[in-house]
Amino acid sequence: MYEVELKVEITEKEREDLITRFKDRGFESKGVTPQNDFYIEAKLSPHGGYDLKRYRQEGNKYIYTEKTWEIAGDTKARREDEREVTKEEMEAAITEYPDAIKIKKDREWFAGNYQDRDVSITIDSVKFDHSPTARYFIEAEIVVEGKNEVKETKKKITDFLAELLAKGEADSLVEAPGMFTMALEKR
Repeated sequence: MYEVELKVEITEKEREDLITRFKDRGFESKGVTPQNDFYIEAKLSPHGGYDLKRYRQEGNKYIYTEKTWEIAGDTKARREDEREVTKEEMEAAITEYPDAIKIKKDREWFAGNYQDRDVSITIDSVKFDHSPTARYFIEAEIVVEGKNEVKETKKKITDFLAELLAKGEADSLVEAPGMFTMALEKR
């Protein structure tokens, strides 16, 4: 599977406005989930960014994820392999990697639709160690099976977020780095 996503940093006011806009558009709210992420391995990808191995506690669920960058024609594609694990496996991994980068966030989930495609929308509230206050990020994601779908789907996601954020042209959006990169590089 490939995750096609776009993450944009937003203000607290934009967050409030978006939640109202989601209700107006009939997007389903799926509630807020606290998440504890532990990045145990990160390697610079030859395609840019980082290839990552992460454990996540999401309520009473424990998830192991590997994210790797690949090339699909002239577009970067992010492959994501994920599986549920036991609490004991996660705790053992965290013990083995005491220097893992830890990120705690609250993730508010919404389900929507854009141009006949289901879109997962999340708003993360994150307090990084290097930031004086909480920061907010909206992320829209569509999962596709093949790399050949990434470029067209990325355009769709970008247009969708530009419309939601009332930013006009899609190229006016500034994509935020991933949470790991922001924590590591103190952005």
